[in-house]
Amino acid sequence: MFHGRSFTMPDVAPLYSGVPINYKGFRKLSVLCKANPEGIRKTLPSVFTPVGDIIEIFLMNVVEVEGLDPYMEGGVVIPCKYEDTVGAHVVYEYVTDDDSMAAGREIWGYPKKLADMTFTEDDNRVSSTLTRRGVQLIRIDFEKDISAKDYPRPVMQPRLQLKRFVRADGTGFDMDQIISNTLTGSTIREQHLGKAKVTINGSKQDPLDWLMPIEVVGAEFIVADFVLGYGTVLKEKY
Repeated sequence: MFHGRSFTMPDVAPLYSGVPINYKGFRKLSVLCKANPEGIRKTLPSVFTPVGDIIEIFLMNVVEVEGLDPYMEGGVVIPCKYEDTVGAHVVYEYVTDDDSMAAGREIWGYPKKLADMTFTEDDNRVSSTLTRRGVQLIRIDFEKDISAKDYPRPVMQPRLQLKRFVRADGTGFDMDQIISNTLTGSTIREQHLGKAKVTINGSKQDPLDWLMPIEVVGAEFIVADFVLGYGTVLKEKY
């Protein structure tokens, strides 16, 4: 219960429980890519300013999580700033279950949509795909390489998100906020650098192709933990 009420709807059977949400041993492919600067500016909400031309494309398998059902997730993250706060905006985000989708959108403003995903591991190789409405939006094929060198990484936290809900009468928004959210309790159990091949495609509803062409500058596969807690409202009714 939350202040004497269910944490979310419906009252008698809430879709998800409260915060914090504890992620344990999630398995994540993360690839940093140089992307089309014009596409970055076009994709990023105008309230944020891009920082460089590097983006992160990620796919992950959430095998154990307290507060949600296990699920898979993927998306695109763009380093940016809001006023004096430097962080990154998750501009595209997809999940395989409704509870993780609703919680992400309703609490922090993550723009989650439902999609289908695969995630396979075979010795030194990890491959994952993300498909939405018949279009394969992201594919990553990763190979571990012990000779691979680490690479410069942009500032990726806090996450800077927009949280917006329209009024039922259509006269405006019940909520229109800029949110800052920082992941805590991060513990990396495994980290493998390597090489990756990334393919992105777009559709009318999910124009990831605006970011093309892309060039891989670094890739890794990690097994890790983190805690997703409450965020901070930076601005109301912006």
